[in-house]
This record gives sequence, C-alpha cells and structure tokens, in this order.
Amino acid sequence: MTVPAYHLRPNKAVDRFALIEAIRFLEKLDDEGLNGYTYHGLGGPYLEDFRLLYEFYPKIGMVSIESDEETLKRQEFHRPCSTLKLVLGTVSGFLDRYNPGDAKSIFWLDYTELKRECFENFQTLVDVVAPNSMIKITLPSDPDDLLTSDKQRHQERINDFRGEFVDLLMLKTSEDPPREPKGFADMLMKMVQYAAEEALLASPGGKRFIPVSSFYYSDGKPMFTITGVVCREDVESKLRNVFEDLDHAVLTWDEPPKQINMPILSTKERLHLQKALPIKKSVKELRDVLGYEIDPDPKMANALEQYTVFHRYEPYFLRGIP
Repeated sequence: MTVPAYHLRPNKAVDRFALIEAIRFLEKLDDEGLNGYTYHGLGGPYLEDFRLLYEFYPKIGMVSIESDEETLKRQEFHRPCSTLKLVLGTVSGFLDRYNPGDAKSIFWLDYTELKRECFENFQTLVDVVAPNSMIKITLPSDPDDLLTSDKQRHQERINDFRGEFVDLLMLKTSEDPPREPKGFADMLMKMVQYAAEEALLASPGGKRFIPVSSFYYSDGKPMFTITGVVCREDVESKLRNVFEDLDHAVLTWDEPPKQINMPILSTKERLHLQKALPIKKSVKELRDVLGYEIDPDPKMANALEQYTVFHRYEPYFLRGIP
C-alpha cells in the first residue's frame, strides 16, 4: 500500500497538532516559559512540523536532522524561515555530539522502522536532556510486520523480535506479541516505559520521564506515539497538575494510548457539521445533522466520534492556484 505524503496524512496531522498543543503547556513549568527551548526533529522533505512550530512559536530555536543529501536539498527549498538549522547526519551521530547543558530541548524522534536503535537513541536523549525538556517518540506498530504464511519463517521473525528487544519486553516465553495494532501499541508503550526507567536508573537528581500524551493511528501503516517530559523528581507532581488540562492527556503509564481514526470528510460536510460542535449528548446528534453514514467500513464505526474529539486539530487540504 502506498502511504500518502507525510504532510497530507490526516491522522498524522492530528498527532502533529497535538504536539503543538502540548508544547504550550511547557510555558507553565517555570518562569522562563519557552525562552531558551530548541526543537529538534526529523522534518522530512516538506518540514511540515517546523512550519507549524514557527507559525505558533517563532521564538523557539529549530534544528532538523536529515541523513539523505537529496532530501536535505529539498529541505533547503522548503525551509519555512531563516532561523531553522538544517543538519546532515543520522540521529545517532547527532546525539553522540549533543551536549545541551542546561539548555532545554523539545525532540521528536519520528521513526518509520522499528529497530533497537530507536530505543537506544531515546535512552541517550532521556539521560542527557536538561530537566523540563520534552521528548516525543513515534514508532511503527504494525503486527503484520511479524506475520507470514510460512509458519517456520513466522516463528523466526518472532524469535528475532524477542532477541532484539529482550530486555524491554515483558512477554512470557510462550506468549507472542499482540496481533492487533492497539495491543501492539500498548506493548510499545510499556517498552518505552522500561527504556526510560532503565536510562534514568542512576540519574543524578532523580530525573523522571513522565508521559503527557499517547496515541495510536494508521495512515497506511499503524503507528504509535508518546510524548513525555523529563523532570526532576520534586517537580513531578507540579508537572502532572500542569498537563492535566491538556486535551487528550495521558499522564500515567497505566493509561493506554488513545486512538486517532479521523473520517475523510469534504469541506462542505465539515462546515455543515461545525454548527453542531461541540456536542453535549451523543454522536448520534452529529449523524443526524448529516443524515447518513460516513463510511460503511466497520473499522470506521467510531469515525464521527473521533471527529468530535479531534476536529480542532484536523487541517483543511484545499486545491490552490500555484
């Protein structure tokens, strides 16, 4: 299946806006607000998250890390502002040289392949960033990557998966990884928790990685994402109080990631539904406003409910004259 362009994926767009919203709450953690923060990400050819970040928080420093030289040239073309620094290299190589000191950071580690290196980079980052820094990590959560019609090859893939992530998995010897995207996402959330706790086990000052939001969704391929803040132990209670007002907050490791599953609506449909939002009773109200079902696919049974939850985060995609 061909995956839509990064900047045109509706569920990914909602996830991106959720991060923009979460960053706003960092301002409340200390008197300096967002002064001194630098955002680091893997912007891809269109640098969409950097464009949004500059639009909402123009004073935040920005660094994009890119390993492909041709993609870097496209980034030069799509650069949204002069303050964005483009760096050629891998995330691992960048982190080897990264020494922020007391400077606070916002990182989005956005991966398209599930590898041990993803967690190793995350652990390096959790350990080195200054307190009150925010880290978001996005990982593929497709159990089908382990499936094959060949039973022997299927078991080999599962064994390889176990071997690669042995210290981060809490699966019993006879237990296979979940075969549903939601269960797989739940497993990945626990793996991120174990990775963070292992990295900060001997951290001076009792640093913690506290989750503030977590989602799973699919735009051609199932994905899992979690955003958290690294803080000192004595700030943990204040941090949870600050982020409890964040829409769609996930503030403990016991809370499962929330689903993003947006329906595909025309602009006319969205404008027609807008007058009924926000709803106070049931999603049936919204269905009655339209007078018909959006999508007969059982996987989209909660589509309108999803729209009521995330409609403020969904961008409009329109044709324009170049």
